[in-house]
Parts: sequence; structure tokens; C-alpha cells
Amino acid sequence: MKAVQISECGGTEVLQFVDVPVPARRPGQVLVKTVSIGVNPVDSIVRSGQYKPASFPKILGGDVAGVVEEADEGSQFKKGDKVFALTPGFFNATPDGCYAEYVVAEESWLARVPDNLPLAEAAGVPLVALTAWQALQQAKPQPGQRALVNAAAGGVGHMAVQLAQALGLHVVGICGTRNLEWVKALGADEVVDYTSQEVAELYREQPFDIAIDCMGTRSELLQKLLSVTKLSGHLSHILNAGSDDAVLGAAKEAHAAGKGPSVGTTLVQPNGQQLQEIADLIAAGKVKLEVALSLPLAEAAKAHDQVATGHTRGKVVLTV
Repeated sequence: MKAVQISECGGTEVLQFVDVPVPARRPGQVLVKTVSIGVNPVDSIVRSGQYKPASFPKILGGDVAGVVEEADEGSQFKKGDKVFALTPGFFNATPDGCYAEYVVAEESWLARVPDNLPLAEAAGVPLVALTAWQALQQAKPQPGQRALVNAAAGGVGHMAVQLAQALGLHVVGICGTRNLEWVKALGADEVVDYTSQEVAELYREQPFDIAIDCMGTRSELLQKLLSVTKLSGHLSHILNAGSDDAVLGAAKEAHAAGKGPSVGTTLVQPNGQQLQEIADLIAAGKVKLEVALSLPLAEAAKAHDQVATGHTRGKVVLTV
């Protein structure tokens, strides 16, 4: 089968389009014939060596959507079923990722793709939607609460806005000027233009129960988000290359001293049950995926270039 792998870390020139064996399926696993693959910032981080792979060669990617090729007898998934999953392939610790024509996944990671989500786009959903879902659930959301979503036009952010709305929250999204109307169309009750407005000033008297931080933990930015989160509220930070343990630790100490909200971090985990709940919301028309760019697997380098801009509206996907 064809796959994109790296044998060393570096720029996009290290991405190799090669022939490799089809992965062997073990009991409890499902072999998926790939139709689409999600591209995420973490893929570039692993490729560049910021999170250096534990071994080489490394096939990148953790998002897959496709058709079941083979499963256990008695499995809930049968040959021909349309499925998608987040796999641990986005981690630097495993050599087996999803930039490939076939992917093996544990049955517990899989969910059924809803009919209104094209398979050629579906792999854009799992990592970002599960990240947003797990960050929201960490805060124990209740209908009617107020939620603030930073980077609301990004991959995780645009899912967080919609999932928060589906949970019955009053949602405020922070984004740039060109995305204001789009984020409102996603379901945000209010939007903040970070290029011309200060969230800390706008909502000083209307603090939030929940804040979802999809960016790095620069002290200034984190302090602004914390300043508009209730003492009884919760800030969920999405772990990324910009995460600063010292800054997060100080915020947690402030909470312990009764001087700030609770703070938690989210490193997404594969979860087929949660992904199915999200798929059901997509099927009901309550959540939709925005695909900014779709490219064939052989053009993975162009996909990485787009993600590297840091200004992608929604997701980038590869197709097979």
C-alpha cells in the first residue's frame, strides 16, 4: 500500500510517499480501507522533531475515515461499513499512523460515519471534535451556563462552539475579523474580534462558567481568559506546542488559594463511544465540519504548509 512516512525529522521535504506492507490486524481490531485522513498541527510538530518520534520510520496522522475491510466475526462492524476514528497515530510514541491506504484500529476507537458527512471529509472530525468534547466535559457543563471559546475559527475551536451550543450553553467565540460572521453562523451567541477588542474588558462584569483555551499559554493571554472566568468556573487548556507548565502551574496554585477558577489540561484520547455521540449530533444537523482544503495523500507536504499558516478556517484533509 501507499503511505506517507518520515525517516528523520525536518521540514516537509522529509515526507516520503512510499510503498509499505498493509498492517496486520489482530483480534479486537478492524482493518479500514482509507478514504480520508485528517491533518492536524501535531502532525507537523512530530515531523519537525519538536515531539521527536520514538522510532523511525514513522507514519504520521491519527485521524482516519473509510470503509471496513476486515473485522472479527461477531464484531459490531461489518465489511463495507463506513467508519471513522481517532487513533494514537498522532502521538510520537507509535510508528503506525493514518497517512496510509489501510489503517488498523481498535474496535473501541471506531464510530459510524453519518450519512450526511461525506467519507472524503469525515476524517477531519475525530481529533478536533473529541478534543473539544473532552475539554467541555472536563468542565462539567450545565445547560444555561456561559462558555468562552478562544480561537473559535480553528479546527478544535469551530467544533467547540457547536458542541457547546448543542449542550445548551451560551457561547462566545473569539476570532479574527474575517471569521466573525462565520463563527456566528456556527451558533456562537456572541463573537469577539481579537484584532480590535479586549475580551478582558468586554466581559469583566459578565464572567464565564467555562473557558476553552485552544491556543498556547502565553501568560498575558491566559491571564485575560482567567480574568473573565468565574471563581466557581473552569478553564480547559488544550495541550499543544505552546503549552507552558509553569504558567499552568501558577494558575492551578491560584485556584488552590481561592484566587482563580479551576484549571485543567486536555490531551485528547481515542474514544469511539464519544465519537459516536458526536456523529449523532452531526446526523441531527447540530454540528458540521468545515473543510478548508482537501488534497490527495501524495500532496501531504502542501497540507502541512497550509496548517503551518496558523490561520486555517476549519480543517485540512487528505484523500486516498
